[in-house]
Amino acid sequence: MSRIHRVLAAVLLLSAAAALHANEHRYERSVNKTVRYQGGKVTIDNSFGAVDVHDGEAGEVTIHAVVRASNEELQNAIKVEISATPAGVTIRSDFPEQIRNSSFSVSYDVAIPITAPLSVKNRFGSTTVTGTRAPVEVVSRQGSVTVHDVLGSQKVDNAFGSIDVHDVRGDLIARNANGSIHVSDVQGTTDIGNRFGSVEVSDVGRGLTLRSANGSVEVHGTRGPTIIENSFAQIVATDIGGPLTITAQNTKVTARDVRGNASITTTFAPIEVSGVHGPLAISGSNGNITVSDIGGPLAVDTRFGLVQASEIRGPVDIDNENGGVTVKEVQGSAKVHTSFGSAFLKDVRGAIEVENQNGAIAVSVASPCHDTHLKTSFGSIKVEIPAGGYNVNAKTSFGAVNTDLPMSNMHSTGETLTGTIGNGGCKLELLNSNGNITIEKQ
Repeated sequence: MSRIHRVLAAVLLLSAAAALHANEHRYERSVNKTVRYQGGKVTIDNSFGAVDVHDGEAGEVTIHAVVRASNEELQNAIKVEISATPAGVTIRSDFPEQIRNSSFSVSYDVAIPITAPLSVKNRFGSTTVTGTRAPVEVVSRQGSVTVHDVLGSQKVDNAFGSIDVHDVRGDLIARNANGSIHVSDVQGTTDIGNRFGSVEVSDVGRGLTLRSANGSVEVHGTRGPTIIENSFAQIVATDIGGPLTITAQNTKVTARDVRGNASITTTFAPIEVSGVHGPLAISGSNGNITVSDIGGPLAVDTRFGLVQASEIRGPVDIDNENGGVTVKEVQGSAKVHTSFGSAFLKDVRGAIEVENQNGAIAVSVASPCHDTHLKTSFGSIKVEIPAGGYNVNAKTSFGAVNTDLPMSNMHSTGETLTGTIGNGGCKLELLNSNGNITIEKQ
């Protein structure tokens, strides 16, 4: 059966169940039973109805079930089977094999001992679990799942419905498709997977692994390593307490306040990063990249987009094609390669190397004395240097070389210039074709 047909069938079944509540002649009966809990797992298997599980009295499981049907014969044919053994308590809805032109449902309210492990399977109905203090596993289809105020490992597998998990004092695994996921206040590690639905995560006590597709992702507040994968929808990650790794396609990425190193990859979308306390590595294409306030080295490899970087407390290495580069306030060296765009560097406190094609270069050196190598074609070169010693070697074709600084041992032909500024020592090498070269005092 095709995916579209499965979805249509699910919608029709849900519509049939919903129509029950509007039927003036529906039939209804309650099943109430309390059984002794002798240990083991509490297992609930249901279809076409809500399941609500919460904490109850120690040593017993209390079941309140409501059977509804659009005719009396079907209502009597639907059974609620309950068994209790030393291996656990099993609660199961039993429906006739052939049901035609009728609406029906079985809903459960179940109170269990807080230390009892729980397994719930439900289809075409919501599932809610609250107040338990043992591992929980929920498998659901065509219904929302809510898990709140629980202790122990939690596992939720759903499709065609939302997942909402809050206040988990343990680890969490959540899987969904065609529905949103909202997770908050998890003290353990968190592993999330989703397709065709948004994901929002906040306040994770340990590491987070999140893999999604075709839905937006927002992560706010983790206290361990964070790994995020997504495609065809944006990613926002803030207040990350450890290393951050983002791998994306056709996805805008925004990351702020990362208290560790960060590695970000995306395509056909912009990247905006600020407040990384360690090294940052970025790989992108067909989108602009904006970076600020980085506490370590910065490495960028991109194509067909602009790169802007500022407040970098480490060396910078940028490789760009078909896009301009602007770099400001760098406390280390700067190495830039680009083409078909200008390269502007200001307040760089280390060695500078810029290689450009078909674009201008403008550089302001922050402190003497560091080697500076600038090369381009079909654009001008302009460099501002502070007081210090430089050995100058400048050459261009189809342009002129000019300097505002006094030089000794100077030799100039108009298109070439060699000499010494101050006492020399640092290399200032400027190579151009089809453009002027200008040396100015800062």
